Amino acid sequence: MDMNKMLQWMDLAKKYQSNDFWNGIFEQPSFDEFMKSNFDFGQPGEANSEPVRGKNFPPTDIYMTDEEVVIIADLPGYLKEDIQLSVSGIKILIKGSKKDLMKGELVQKERNSGDFERIIQLPEPVLPNQVRAKFSNGLLIVSYKRQYSNEEQVPIE
Repeated sequence: MDMNKMLQWMDLAKKYQSNDFWNGIFEQPSFDEFMKSNFDFGQPGEANSEPVRGKNFPPTDIYMTDEEVVIIADLPGYLKEDIQLSVSGIKILIKGSKKDLMKGELVQKERNSGDFERIIQLPEPVLPNQVRAKFSNGLLIVSYKRQYSNEEQVPIE
């Protein structure tokens, strides 16, 4: 179980401890509606459902070396032209869109399609002109030089 799902379960447990939880559960028209309103994931394989995506799409890793910060985002099946990247201080915005490849009756849907937008907090601030981005084989690799890599002594008067 990943950390985000664990946090969702913990939030649900907090609701369970209050009377509002039981009032809310009985006011829901169905269990599916309850699950959709309390959790950020769909039912994989359900026809005509949205893909399992949530707030953490695209999945990313952030690495820090002595010289740079590197962000790697998984975007399989996306084209470079369908992705936009912007930076502001300590935040990076990745957004894009992908259309379904096939027309016809949808029987099962697990692959991502449609619009997405994700804001990722960076470990250190950066200016947009210092960011390099490369898209290859479904991976968006964003990097920038660290500005605060070395600690400096400050004299005390």
